[in-house]
Amino acid sequence: MKRYALHLLLLANAALLILLAWMWVAPDGSVRNVHWQEPTPHRTDFAAMLPALPGVTNADTGQFIAMLDRPLFAFTRRPPPPPPPPKAAEEVQVDNLSTARLSGVFVGDGAGGIIIEVAGKHRRARLNDNIEGWTLQSINGRNVTFVKGDQSRVLQLPRAAVTSYTGMAPAAPVSAPTSIGRGAVQPPARSAPPRATFGGRS
Repeated sequence: MKRYALHLLLLANAALLILLAWMWVAPDGSVRNVHWQEPTPHRTDFAAMLPALPGVTNADTGQFIAMLDRPLFAFTRRPPPPPPPPKAAEEVQVDNLSTARLSGVFVGDGAGGIIIEVAGKHRRARLNDNIEGWTLQSINGRNVTFVKGDQSRVLQLPRAAVTSYTGMAPAAPVSAPTSIGRGAVQPPARSAPPRATFGGRS
């Protein structure tokens, strides 16, 4: 292979020389591209390169007045207030107090409250507490008064739910003694106290 390497290089160089001669020498023997040719001039329209200017219109002077009222670098500059939020549709409130049921009433010194079942849930409330938008105003016996604005509503505690609490544990029932093959058990008689005598006991 090394033996023919020199021959291959010579052939490659000869091929390159022939290619260069073909590119530079014309068939008539003249050299190509040796004379400079003036290019065709191109006219540039600079007016078309400029952006179009807006037409004359009436300026909004209100913006300039706003800039004067609120200078850009003033310490008191604040953004304009946000627009008011849209009014959401008012939710229809369910009158749960109309189906409420009193379960208990407790009254103390200067205080009182109730146990009421509202919407299936038992709740405790004291005087002036709010329940479903109604305020517990007063407790008169078994009658409980709620107010809401100019409206008032009275709920009555059922008699079956009235209970009394004394604070004492109920007494245990006393069973009567029974006799099985003997007489009734009698309590032991109280013995007379000893009497002091001279010379000892009598």
